[in-house]
Amino acid sequence: MAKMITTFASPAVLTAFTTAVNTALTPLNPFKINLRDEQKRGTRSMAEGREGYARLISRIANQFPNSLSRVDVPSELASILDYYNNLEASRMALLQAMETIEEIQLAAATDVMTLVDRYAANLQVSRGNEGSLNLAMGEVDEWNKRYANKKEEPATPAVK
Repeated sequence: MAKMITTFASPAVLTAFTTAVNTALTPLNPFKINLRDEQKRGTRSMAEGREGYARLISRIANQFPNSLSRVDVPSELASILDYYNNLEASRMALLQAMETIEEIQLAAATDVMTLVDRYAANLQVSRGNEGSLNLAMGEVDEWNKRYANKKEEPATPAVK
């Protein structure tokens, strides 16, 4: 299999990227909210497919503000929906960056294992001719005994 990674990003490029991402997050620090797991699970939030519903209610509320309670201001919902939309654009940009990094990393990991498999096969062939190599490969044998070819046990059907 041909290597997927043909050119490495230099450490300077990766450092600059990491610095840029960290710098881009800094302006959001005053607005950062840290929710506990219980809060994340226990809140009624705008789930997937509900944004349209929320925008519909917002349009109707803005059209009929007198039908709301006196403390409700319809522009508040419209504003937070716009804020949500702007945050979504930022989230999409970060997801695109994450996908790019993950795919480069997967390609690198694939190349690593391609080379590891090839080197291991060559070393296995040569180990019979060199005592110190054979001794070094003993550690590989132990690794393989512990981790390689571990198959998940098939689920046994329940007996009635």
